[in-house]
Amino acid sequence: MGERMDQKTARREDKLKLMMPAYWRTRLLAPRIIVAIIALLLAIWLTSAWLIERSHSVTTSDARIAADILSVSADVSGNITASYVSSGDHVKIGDILYQIDDREARHLLREYLAEEEGLAAQIQRERTRLGLVGSRSGTQIDASRADVQSARAAVEAAKSDLTAAQRDYDREMRLKETGLVTQNVLDQAQNKLQAAQQTLRGAEARLTSSSAKEREAVISKNDASLVVQDLKILEAALERAKAQTERQKVIIEKHQVRSPINGVVDEMFFDAGERTLAGFRAALLHDPQKVWVSANIKETQVRYVKVGAPANIKVDSAPGAGVTGRVSVIHDLTVAEAALMPNPNATGVFTKITQRIPVRIELDSGDTHLRPGSMVRVSIERRKAKK
Repeated sequence: MGERMDQKTARREDKLKLMMPAYWRTRLLAPRIIVAIIALLLAIWLTSAWLIERSHSVTTSDARIAADILSVSADVSGNITASYVSSGDHVKIGDILYQIDDREARHLLREYLAEEEGLAAQIQRERTRLGLVGSRSGTQIDASRADVQSARAAVEAAKSDLTAAQRDYDREMRLKETGLVTQNVLDQAQNKLQAAQQTLRGAEARLTSSSAKEREAVISKNDASLVVQDLKILEAALERAKAQTERQKVIIEKHQVRSPINGVVDEMFFDAGERTLAGFRAALLHDPQKVWVSANIKETQVRYVKVGAPANIKVDSAPGAGVTGRVSVIHDLTVAEAALMPNPNATGVFTKITQRIPVRIELDSGDTHLRPGSMVRVSIERRKAKK
């Protein structure tokens, strides 16, 4: 029953359409025709703009904002006691990112400082001793040499007196035997001889003492030379101790992981309480004022790209931002050849694919809103290719 009603309704509408005047049919179709014309004109305009842009520029969407991402690592191993920044923070050169436990290093520094102070005190004592020994030895040598010379002269005089006394005694002895002199005269000659002998022994004893003092003075001077040698050894040890102290201070400084640039912290890989090892990556940073565009140009179009050519950049994350730059580097290797793991095509199945050449574009002005890794569309002014 329902199907019969639908058929009747359809036949009734067809009759109405046949009975409708051509004027009304035209009015119903007019809006559709206008829309179709507008769409056609828009397509023609877009196609013309694309062709014009392509004829004047080399474009690619295979491009992104790039920057030097610095990997910061610790120079020493240890437990992290504090983390002072977080991802996204702005830092300056020298700002502390991490603090590594440095208690043991500071204990060693105190030991080295104590050793350095001990050597310095010992050197001061040796210098004082050297001054005393040097002044005393010079005076003693001069005095002892004068005493030796005087003692030698006294010995020579005593020997001369002894010879004369011995000669007088021998003469008086002969005269006594002949009875020409009395015993008293002989006794006087004997007393003079004994006195001369006593004087000679005294002079010889003085010479021996003076010679001993001279040798002691010379020995003291040699001791001064030994002190000088010891002083040189101590001074060298002090220099080594100072170098050791400075090296330990550097080691303590290395327990603070600092930012090497003015930039932004991209990633922090450790938290307080964790342990890091020397050489392990601890943070990633980049300088937002030193970003550029890395664009991959088709090898069939790279011949139209020249160093110095201006470029317009449209940033996907900031559609309204007008960024310009200039081509600074055109690489020789393709992206595929520069990859860490190039495809050697071991299967033997070959499909020719248009390769891309990396091009570096330096921006005309730094923009801190350009984030590394953001995708961009690049239009480079087309230059005439060399034949």
